[in-house]
Amino acid sequence: MADLKESMCHELSGSVFLGVKGFWKKYLVDPEWFTLCAEIADSYVKRSGEEKLKFPTELEEASVWKWMKAVEKEIFKSSSNSNDSEPTGGQSSRSSKFTHVFHRSQYHTPVAGNIIGGQTDNQVDYFIERRDTSAEDKHHWRDIVVVGELTKSSPSRFLGKFLQLSVYMSEVFSAQPLRRFVHGFILFRPYSCSLNDISKSQRELVHALAAYMLMSDEEHGIDPSIQHHDDKIVIKLQVPGTNHKQEFALETEPFEWQKAPVSCGTCCYCNIDKKFVVKFSWRMTGRNSEAELLKLTTNVVGMAKLLEWRHLETIGNLRKGLEFTRQMVKDCRPKEKLFATPTVFVKKQVSVPKKSTSKTVVQIRKSESNYCGGINGSASKRARSSKNG
Repeated sequence: MADLKESMCHELSGSVFLGVKGFWKKYLVDPEWFTLCAEIADSYVKRSGEEKLKFPTELEEASVWKWMKAVEKEIFKSSSNSNDSEPTGGQSSRSSKFTHVFHRSQYHTPVAGNIIGGQTDNQVDYFIERRDTSAEDKHHWRDIVVVGELTKSSPSRFLGKFLQLSVYMSEVFSAQPLRRFVHGFILFRPYSCSLNDISKSQRELVHALAAYMLMSDEEHGIDPSIQHHDDKIVIKLQVPGTNHKQEFALETEPFEWQKAPVSCGTCCYCNIDKKFVVKFSWRMTGRNSEAELLKLTTNVVGMAKLLEWRHLETIGNLRKGLEFTRQMVKDCRPKEKLFATPTVFVKKQVSVPKKSTSKTVVQIRKSESNYCGGINGSASKRARSSKNG
């Protein structure tokens, strides 16, 4: 873990923003399920004096985790399934007003090795999966939608805990290469927001945990236009010049992708029949997309033939409603190494984009003279959002 955290110090340098304004409003207030979250938080406040729901006086990991599971069982799931909350006036029950339901659950791993599909074996304090898993089953990084770090450490140890959480984020992106962003929290706060003292008031924490469990896949950064199956990935692309969308089946694993957390996130998939390649990548600001460049080339021997392409998402849209400033940039490097950083890492720093970038999917037919793995993405870097902002 120490080596991974050291690597993160340099990878994330210049790309971490703390105190991002607008996060709570965009992700936890504006969504349609806000009213339900507020009702659930109020319900907790009313019942917080019950023995099983009392917030622990000692913020030990085990006691806090026990409290979180009690809140899920007694407050979250009962709010979703209860029939005794029928309002007066003949209105429908609370749970029936909302399309979202609590179909996710909270988990933690007391020992390392209980989560498969990762680059290393780690013990994870807190995570939410997109599906219910029995306690006996192994968890998989591809199913994780939220990660968290439970600690009673003082804020002075924030950097170390933040880097540890970043390692978990890297595992999520590695197992889910097409993921747009990941939500997470540390010291009981979303780590791109301001500090909240939950030892004095747990209402905001209950609200946030309920929100994370109510969010749709898209609100968790999972592209809704891409369907993941056990044996394939299915994506629909629009046929150029028509309103028709054609469905394509891809292999489940990319044959080439950028694993760095700060990058264009380029990853390439072969289709099931290995007749063409689909490439996903964030486009750098101010540059032509690869699709636009390929359209300019015709009858060039050895050049990949562009079949179809489309824009999936823009950074501008993901950052809409959020405020980023240079004053928010957090230096992740240890103080004793601030003046000894190798030049190679300094060059990886990125500034806040002035214009939106977009994530583009390009379908390319293999050249007969080239192996499909020979098509490489751009080496330029972009801050792929492993932050809440």
